[in-house]
Amino acid sequence: MLKFLYYTIVLLSICILYNACQHDIINHLTTISKDTVFVVTPITGTTPGTTTVSDTICFNTEILPIYVSYCASAGCHDLASHREGVVTTDYGYIMNGIRAKNVTGSKYYTIIGNGMPPKSSPQMTSTQVANIKKWIEQGALNTNCTNVCDTTKFTYAGAIQTILSNNCGGCHGSAPGSSNVYIGDYASAKAYVSANKSIFLNAINYSTTITASKRMPPSGKMVDCKIGQIQKWINNGYPQ
Repeated sequence: MLKFLYYTIVLLSICILYNACQHDIINHLTTISKDTVFVVTPITGTTPGTTTVSDTICFNTEILPIYVSYCASAGCHDLASHREGVVTTDYGYIMNGIRAKNVTGSKYYTIIGNGMPPKSSPQMTSTQVANIKKWIEQGALNTNCTNVCDTTKFTYAGAIQTILSNNCGGCHGSAPGSSNVYIGDYASAKAYVSANKSIFLNAINYSTTITASKRMPPSGKMVDCKIGQIQKWINNGYPQ
């Protein structure tokens, strides 16, 4: 009887210890199943042309594109390569290195600028890093937002630069850029898009007339309002 009680206590102790440590383990190749939280961002305005959007950081439009663009390129942290066992192609994989509302405990945040991305690769901007931090502080939710931009803004400085940086910067933000496509500044973005308008628009609209590998960004099609901003930028002569 005493022996049975002893083994029972030992088994319970192991279970308690395992559960206590479970949340500190980053299992890189096991995705976390989370329900998507759909957020409809309120759009309000007191005067024509005035738009106010929520300060919620949306995972699908602001966080996922950054991790895919800057970290999940071929040979690094995509599914095929999974260098060092790390994958950053979707919410589940990214959450293996993120602790909701715990910035300092989120390895996939604290490593930014400390070796990742590699110094030879394009680096995230201070705004992008700040948005990742804010997203974690807000709960690191799998938010899928739709109304996330003001379509009355379509200048390069006012909107397009951020869109291109978030969605394309990891591959095309430093010269010469992947496949020799560099759109890291106004002059280069204008020159490339104006010379390859049809190719560029087919890519961002995920056209079925081109192969899936040519559709951009790799993280998934941008929301319609951001595509609309880019289209207006093009149609209005690429305002700076």
